[in-house]
Parts: sequence; C-alpha cells; structure tokens
Amino acid sequence: MNQRTIVTNLYEKIENAKLDDVVGIRVAHLTGSDEFSLFGAEIAPRRKVGAHYHKSGIEIYQIVEGNGIMHTGMPDDNNNVNWHNSMRVKKGDCFTVNEGEVHQLVNENDSKLIAIFGCPKSHLSTDRIVVKGYGD
Repeated sequence: MNQRTIVTNLYEKIENAKLDDVVGIRVAHLTGSDEFSLFGAEIAPRRKVGAHYHKSGIEIYQIVEGNGIMHTGMPDDNNNVNWHNSMRVKKGDCFTVNEGEVHQLVNENDSKLIAIFGCPKSHLSTDRIVVKGYGD
C-alpha cells in the first residue's frame, strides 16, 4: 500500500467552504474516510444549525472558537422531538452526540463559533433527518 499523508488546515478549509443550505452552516471535510471523517464547521454570529439526527453512528464535537448552546433530544415516531436539558458549550469543550439523537448547536454571540466534528460522511448526505428545531 502506497499512501501519502495529506495535511489540511481547518481555517483555510472553512474559509473556502460553501454554505450547507440544509442545516445553515459552512462545513468543510478535513480528513478521513467514508466510515469516519473529521469536518470543520463555522456557525455565523446569531445563527444555528438546523435540528437533525442520524440513524447510524455517533458524532464527536470539539469547540475550537466561541461558545453556544447545544440542544439535544429524541424524536418520536412522528419526528416530534422530546428535548433534553440544553448544554452551554465553550472553547475547549468536547462531547458526543449519540446515534438517533436530535442535535442543534446555536451561536447566540456576536462572533463566529468554530467546531471540529467527527462522523461518517453519510451524516452530511444520505443519513440526515431534519426536524423542527428547539423553540421553533
């Protein structure tokens, strides 16, 4: 096997990333495979990720810049969400979103929020179920 190590830069990738219209943030693939990859995400000031969940696999988050609120809950059979207690997250925090758990990260501040998250690539395409957001 003859593979090369490729280095990517979080900030350069996010700067050149297109807006993901489905969930409303800029997302960039950093490294990895179809089974598990790292992505960089930027949530603009006073914006939020659209609430959604995945049928297969976890997501692991690391907040790199900024702070916000992470809403999580479980969908019922009609995709209505039974919300858990919200968590305040800040630079340096790391957490896991479980398989099937609805999640919505909100940036309530006047500066951007940047996070790195790891998950299967399918979480950004074929395995993403969008639901009504927290408080909507």
